[in-house]
Amino acid sequence: MSYQTDIADAARYLQQGNYKRALKSAHSAARLAPTSAVAPNLMGIALGASGKPSEAVAQFQKALKLKPDYADAQKNLAQTLLLIGRAAAALPLLRELAKTMPDDWQVWRLKAHAHLGIGQERAALDAADMSVQKAPTLATVFKFRSTVLLAQGRTRDAIADLEAALKIDPHDVESLTNISLPLARQIRSQEALGHVARAVEIDPDYLPARFRLAAQLVEMGKINEAITQYRKILDKTPTHAAALERLTEILPPQQRIALAPQITSALKHAPRPPEDRASLFFAQSRVADAQNNAAAVQKNLALANKEMARLHHYDPAADAAVTTAILTRFASQISVTATAPTAPVPVFVIGLPRSGTTLAEAMLGAHPHVTPFGELGTAGFVLRDTIENDLPFATQDIAAFVTEDQRLLPDLPKGTRAYIDKMPENYRLVGFLKTAYPQARIIHIKRDPRDIALSMWKSHFSGSVLAYTYRLDWMAQKFNLYAQMMAHWHQVLPGAILDISYEDMVRTPEDISKRMAAFCDLDWTPEMARPDQSQNPVLTLSATQLRQPVHTGSIGNWQKNADMLAEFISGLDPALWPEAAN
Repeated sequence: MSYQTDIADAARYLQQGNYKRALKSAHSAARLAPTSAVAPNLMGIALGASGKPSEAVAQFQKALKLKPDYADAQKNLAQTLLLIGRAAAALPLLRELAKTMPDDWQVWRLKAHAHLGIGQERAALDAADMSVQKAPTLATVFKFRSTVLLAQGRTRDAIADLEAALKIDPHDVESLTNISLPLARQIRSQEALGHVARAVEIDPDYLPARFRLAAQLVEMGKINEAITQYRKILDKTPTHAAALERLTEILPPQQRIALAPQITSALKHAPRPPEDRASLFFAQSRVADAQNNAAAVQKNLALANKEMARLHHYDPAADAAVTTAILTRFASQISVTATAPTAPVPVFVIGLPRSGTTLAEAMLGAHPHVTPFGELGTAGFVLRDTIENDLPFATQDIAAFVTEDQRLLPDLPKGTRAYIDKMPENYRLVGFLKTAYPQARIIHIKRDPRDIALSMWKSHFSGSVLAYTYRLDWMAQKFNLYAQMMAHWHQVLPGAILDISYEDMVRTPEDISKRMAAFCDLDWTPEMARPDQSQNPVLTLSATQLRQPVHTGSIGNWQKNADMLAEFISGLDPALWPEAAN
């Protein structure tokens, strides 16, 4: 065999998907021509496609040592680094490629991916814009830019990009699947359901579509239909970690217990990525709960959260610095210009996650003239540069914020007098929000911190925003910062925030819903005391819980788990949390 023949064979086998033969041919070529960069580049491609990314990286690096300006190897190395979560290492390569290959849309898309991987959303969007500019007829560039837009909370813009992708290819299953979530966030649930159902119809074996279909059905309260979809996923892939976890959230206890052998088997074969293992440990904890095995519950929750803490890091010192910077901006009493209320009035329901914000929103959202939007998150994204770069928030800045925030809102039904954004993390933004929207109502949900911590410890959150929930000491530090902020907002905005106790809300839902209605200048309606009867979709982890009548069953559960929560409880500042010091 000659070097050229081996190279041609390796390329042909790669195209055929025969990676073992491709690797063998490329290896032969490397022996015949040890100074050639082409052979290790092809070996890297074959190794990466065979599920050996670390070995692939070594081959791409060898190719670049032989030929430093080898663009194909640079691109392949950057892509492989991104696949294994090393975005920071990939970015310098992609910066150079953007200079040498400025018209290559793939380079710009990879560069956007790298920026996104290290939290540089603005730079990621700029690079994604360039990829669209270079290849405006390709659906893939619009699909990718939509993920960047969603990471910035720009749901409406993400939908526009996915619609552009579907205009190019109406049968693209990935686009039909991906558009479902932002449509749901825009309170367009039937459209969301229709698109993802169409994706499943086109390709029944595309599991991301079926998984998203199941999630959409849960959000809409169609639990039995969702169970059917999750089971179909498991028929195809019995070890599917996320489907097993979701089933343990919505199945009754005995059916949950029946999944135990399947979860155990899945754990034996689970890949090393922490997310899948965490999902299975969370699932096992719920099975153990159904079996009344408290020790197993605690063990599996500890394992699940340990895996998640490996995946997502929380920096208490950096968070404290941001908290101090925000509070320093609003060091003295905030003078809110009195203006005549204009419809629709924003209602911000704030508090810690798992404190009862979803229930409060459901009560208010049951009013016929109130539109609940769930956790919008747009305010935080629009204000990010202002906060992170310490930019001014003067008259023109406020106007620009309101304009963009309103542009990104979902469409409001006719007759809406108030809309609700129940993003819990908006408690950090109270000063900004009340300055920008003087007529806004702010409702703060309080709950025993120990019950909140227990609920968080049991929950598998998506993304890195709630990384602090995966270690008990992190959680305590975050809770202290939260309590510090809320005490400050009450001081500088006296009487502007309505505090609602979760415990009172579930004990006397009629009285509390009347208080919230009066605070929002709304006439109370009986439906507000029965949020479980609402047909509104629920986009958070509380979706299944909210379909049940209001109950007091979650009050004081921490007492049965005091030992498990000991590190958290001891980390709470007694001056900020006197109720937890007893």
